[in-house]
Amino acid sequence: MSRSVGVSESPFASQRIAVDQKRVETLQLPYRDFRELSLAGENWRKLPLEARRQFRSYYFFNPPKWRVWARRLGSAERMEPSFASIGAVRSGTSFLSSYIFQHPHVVLPLSKEISFTETMRDLMAHFPTLAEQHAAERRYGGAITGYCTPVMPNPLWIFLAKSMFPNLRIVCVLRDPVERAFSHWRWDQKRFVERKKLDPHWKGFPTFETLIRTEQETIRAGGMEVHAFSGARAGYLRHGIYAPFLRLLAEQFGRERIFVVDAAELFRDPGGVTKRIYGFLGLPQIEPLIIDEQNSGPSGVLPDALRSELTEFFRPYNEATYEFVGKDFGWGTAYTGSE
Repeated sequence: MSRSVGVSESPFASQRIAVDQKRVETLQLPYRDFRELSLAGENWRKLPLEARRQFRSYYFFNPPKWRVWARRLGSAERMEPSFASIGAVRSGTSFLSSYIFQHPHVVLPLSKEISFTETMRDLMAHFPTLAEQHAAERRYGGAITGYCTPVMPNPLWIFLAKSMFPNLRIVCVLRDPVERAFSHWRWDQKRFVERKKLDPHWKGFPTFETLIRTEQETIRAGGMEVHAFSGARAGYLRHGIYAPFLRLLAEQFGRERIFVVDAAELFRDPGGVTKRIYGFLGLPQIEPLIIDEQNSGPSGVLPDALRSELTEFFRPYNEATYEFVGKDFGWGTAYTGSE
């Protein structure tokens, strides 16, 4: 399932368009803000950074609430998204968004990630106005919008998205579940757990090995695992069990509206993958600018014995994913990916 069925060539394909370097800089600014805020330390050092952040034209998540409230005044006159790019947390969703959003026909939302649990009016406030749509159409010959967010494996998103935007095209990026789980763990340790461990209540927080072995047994026994701090309300391993989510997604939207991306291929050839996605979305072909990963996590080495154990745990789940997609991604055979 490498591309959609029945997507016609855009009527604007012959128009000469190219990536605007200023747009790429706009897409990268939120990550710089995030890094600077993470390293600022004391709250007083964060004040000028937070003040500057209030007036960005684009965020990668969690825009200032007052910006959303102000935009609600015109929520009825906004573009509806025609696509969503999704995946599990730490699968490359942010990296991919920086390529999809490069296309001049894609009018940027306020934020890459949009909470689907908000009201419809709050959700629509994130999308561009109809005036912005018309301006893009006049300048570039076409305009669509969408959003990119790590919602897998939460099935609730599927039902709500279908009820709100039944004609969405969905790009779904999947990463080797072993690498994804370990990257997810390291991300949470850096962002959440290390600060909590300063409090004696958290000193007994389990190691990755202890936690994932507990989760394996819990999944096998049908119980509830410890939830990860970030991502969907699921454990580090359950985030990487993709097939049930994909089946429900296809049931609700149709397989022809789903484009599956292997994260390893995305990291290896982002330009080539992105151009296939442009075709899936009905966008005229352009050459995306190759950019560095902006949202990489902390480094770490997964012990070989634990990697082998997790590879065996995921084997039947991966085979179900391969069967659905129609392609063997070779997960577990070699390490490929980013942090």
